[in-house]
Amino acid sequence: MRFVFDEVFNSDTDSPEFEETCSTTSSTSSQCPTPEPSPAIKLPSFTKVGTKKLVNESVVILDPALENALRDLNLQSKLIPINEPIVAASSIIVPHSTNMPLPRASHSSLLDNAKNSNATAPLLEAIEESFQRKMQNLVLANQKEIQSIRENKRRVEEQRKRKEEEERKRKEAEEKAKREQELLRQKKDEEERKRKEAEAKLAQQKQEEERKKIEEQNEKERQLKKEHEAKLLQQKDKLGKAVTNFDKISKMFWHYKDKIAQIKQDIVLPIKKADVNVRNLLSRHKRKINPKFGQLTNSNQQLFKIQNELTQLINDTKGDSLAYHWILNFIAKAVVHQAETEVRVKPESALPLGKLTLYLLVQFPELQELFMARLVKKCPFVIGFTCEIDTEKGRQNMGWKRNNENKWEDNTSYDERMGGILSLFAIITRLQLPQEFITTTSHPFPIALSWHILARICNTPLNLITNTHFVILGSWWDAAAVQFLQAYGNQASKLLILIGEELTSRMAEKKYVGAARLRILLEAWQNNNMESFPEMSP
Repeated sequence: MRFVFDEVFNSDTDSPEFEETCSTTSSTSSQCPTPEPSPAIKLPSFTKVGTKKLVNESVVILDPALENALRDLNLQSKLIPINEPIVAASSIIVPHSTNMPLPRASHSSLLDNAKNSNATAPLLEAIEESFQRKMQNLVLANQKEIQSIRENKRRVEEQRKRKEEEERKRKEAEEKAKREQELLRQKKDEEERKRKEAEAKLAQQKQEEERKKIEEQNEKERQLKKEHEAKLLQQKDKLGKAVTNFDKISKMFWHYKDKIAQIKQDIVLPIKKADVNVRNLLSRHKRKINPKFGQLTNSNQQLFKIQNELTQLINDTKGDSLAYHWILNFIAKAVVHQAETEVRVKPESALPLGKLTLYLLVQFPELQELFMARLVKKCPFVIGFTCEIDTEKGRQNMGWKRNNENKWEDNTSYDERMGGILSLFAIITRLQLPQEFITTTSHPFPIALSWHILARICNTPLNLITNTHFVILGSWWDAAAVQFLQAYGNQASKLLILIGEELTSRMAEKKYVGAARLRILLEAWQNNNMESFPEMSP
């Protein structure tokens, strides 16, 4: 065990235990070449022991164990040799500093003085006591350091355990969250599966119901068709025995011409003097109705939409009889105008227009007379009426128009207009009534009217037959020939041969373009290549 030499010598503390200061060397015995002060040592104070007593006492003999302990301490190796120069001031306590060099003292001199002194035992006791204190301090310091190290280790261990616990809890939380998410996903998947199964089951039930409904509807239609065919057979027998009465046709023509004048007198002119609110309502409805016919497509869904919109607009005017008839007359004019402009260039557009017109004719019976009057005015061929066109009056009666130069339109324009209007009329005659009206309403323009047109044209004097007659026969063929054959069977075949072969042969010398096309249609039918307008999509 080492000790600090300056703690034995001069100290910066004035402890009562070290009151005596001994000079290590005297001025006479100093061997130092320079008169520098020698270090002083503070020895324990022995107030109860005098010099005389120490001198008289016998030499103290150390305990062998203590002597061995002192020998083990090897104090001599820790002291400065006495013959080395030492800078020190007598009776001056040197401050304790680890950065300053320790003062050197002569070990031999101190040892000799200790041996020569009778106070050796107390000195050793004091030294031992000092060492004990130092040892205790070192032990305490070591224990404190050990305690600090243990405390640090404990804190580190606690921190490690805390982190491990936090990590464990975090992982447990993550695992729990994952399990919950997985359970939630499984629950959603199960719900989705059940929902799809329910939807599939519902769709299957709905499909089954639709199938049954369609079967019932088809059965009902077959029954109605059977009854309708029976009626047509009766009509066919009557028509086969009948002879065309042109006087009756002429009276019908003038009836509708008079109807046009009546419409102008009783409906059109009075509206101009009607209440401003009524006129404003009709003006708004007119602007809404006008574009509806141009919005028709080959889609039944679009057709139903326009049907509902027009029905609502017409119903809005039912509160005023004059306004109601005016709006119906306006619709009749609009339909005929659509036929002579749109259908003339796109004949298949007659199908959606014909379906819409038939629905309105059944929904609003007052429209039938107004519509027929407009048809006959524009195209008298719909009732089989024909007259000479070599006079101004004759052309007007047959529906000819003047152009912007006040000249009669050319033959091609006239033929196209007549073909468009007759295509619409033929479509209406061959269409079946809407489902909601089959059992409650009769067809306003049945397919028997198509028979009338063909038969009356065949019976028309040849000097009145023009290319227009063959053009409208071709338009009728495209629109209704397939359904006409289905309705009248063998009798229809005879009539088609009559107009397609015999009538064209009679007029062969005229070389009408319309007649040539009609013969082509006849040959296609005879070769089983008859075509009709494509049906509308859902």
